[in-house]
Amino acid sequence: MVRKKKLSPSGTKDADGQYHNAHLNLHEDELTVAGMSIGDEVFVRVREDKIIIQKADQEEVEHDL
Repeated sequence: MVRKKKLSPSGTKDADGQYHNAHLNLHEDELTVAGMSIGDEVFVRVREDKIIIQKADQEEVEHDL
């Protein structure tokens, strides 16, 4: 499943009026495909040109993504 999403600004602006946080909305059906549910804890991994989200309750964390 592939859907184009937008990173929406989040939180308060700094003194210069800039945001420093963003959020991403994932629909319940997208979470279901990934084997996740609303409220699950996740690991968020940042790589060059990628953001990877993985369930946090797995026995082993995948490091080679």
